Amino acid sequence: MQLISNGTAFKAHLTRLFSKYSHVSLAVAWASAGTDAFKSLLSQRSKVKHAVIGTHFYQTHPDVLDAFVRSETTRFMLQPAGVFHPKVYCFHDGAGKEFEIIIGSANFTQGAMTANTELSTLISHKDGQPAILDKTLVFIEAQFKEARTVSQEEADNYRKLWKLRQHELKRLAGQYGETKSGTAPVDMPLMTMDWAQYLALVKADKIHNFNDRLGLLSIVRKLFTKTPRFADMSQEERKAVAGMDSKIAKDAKWFGSMMGVGYFQQAINNNNVHLSAALDKIPLTGEVNKAQYDAFIVEYVKAFPNGRHGIGTCSRLLALKRPDYFICVDSKNRDKLTEEFDIRKSGLDYDRYWYEIIGRLIDTPWWKSPSPSDPVDLEAWQGRAAMLDALFYVE
Repeated sequence: MQLISNGTAFKAHLTRLFSKYSHVSLAVAWASAGTDAFKSLLSQRSKVKHAVIGTHFYQTHPDVLDAFVRSETTRFMLQPAGVFHPKVYCFHDGAGKEFEIIIGSANFTQGAMTANTELSTLISHKDGQPAILDKTLVFIEAQFKEARTVSQEEADNYRKLWKLRQHELKRLAGQYGETKSGTAPVDMPLMTMDWAQYLALVKADKIHNFNDRLGLLSIVRKLFTKTPRFADMSQEERKAVAGMDSKIAKDAKWFGSMMGVGYFQQAINNNNVHLSAALDKIPLTGEVNKAQYDAFIVEYVKAFPNGRHGIGTCSRLLALKRPDYFICVDSKNRDKLTEEFDIRKSGLDYDRYWYEIIGRLIDTPWWKSPSPSDPVDLEAWQGRAAMLDALFYVE
């Protein structure tokens, strides 16, 4: 008997055992495709007598189901009562004289064989407990009877659902976008504070006036309510939305001044149709999803055929039309904002802005809080994402 306490050893044992023994039975909660161990399973599938693989929480890769469509020896737990959660691997010679069994926390996954912290026990015939083989096989066979052989249609349907759940699963693991922050969400004050805590911080803005900030958001909200299409607004109204000096809003440059961005100013002054078309993709109320955001970006970029577009001008327009969803990220707040989320400051492109900034914001308790009854607090709640500028702005 021995303990297996790291992924490298676990993978090595599985590879060895698949090669050594003629009979294989296993029951695992999840499985990954593409690992060396999975390749061993595929190349020696004739040795498999009973295999049961769970799919709960969509942690099993759909390629695994595809590999065992209509299999007579490998079945899946698609909708168990409770969570199907065993991790047991049984290898034996068919006569019961020689066997080795791994039981522990390690699933048949890439994570278990690499980065995860797992602990399993390897038991063999040499340990003097011959009855454990029969008991283990009885357990696996009982699970096998409850599991299902999957058709290609079922495997295809699982893949569709799996794809939909991947972003959600990454978020649950604290990952937004392609790279994971070095700080856990529980250790980020902004990710854990409630509405009352958030509102108190925003109201304590020492550089800009809280009520004046709300006043600017209110002016712009009324502009979009009165004139939904950006192209139909007057030049001074467009300037107020875009963060330029405007006769209709004395604080128009708050939430990100765009006075030094020449190509953007030119596009605003010329009433570039693509900027208006871009803003048309973002609804004035209700949910804003990734598809709408992507459609915005496609049109927004068309306004700058020679380049010179970027997150600063893009997020300014978004934040003023939908201050509940977006914050303008510019040179005045980028350092502190990226530091708060422990994400890379350089290379903040459009996808990273959506996933790493907006994705985190809309997962916070304060953002998800119900709308307050107090009129002033409600104004702040309606602009709760844009108002983050008060926390991270550096003069």
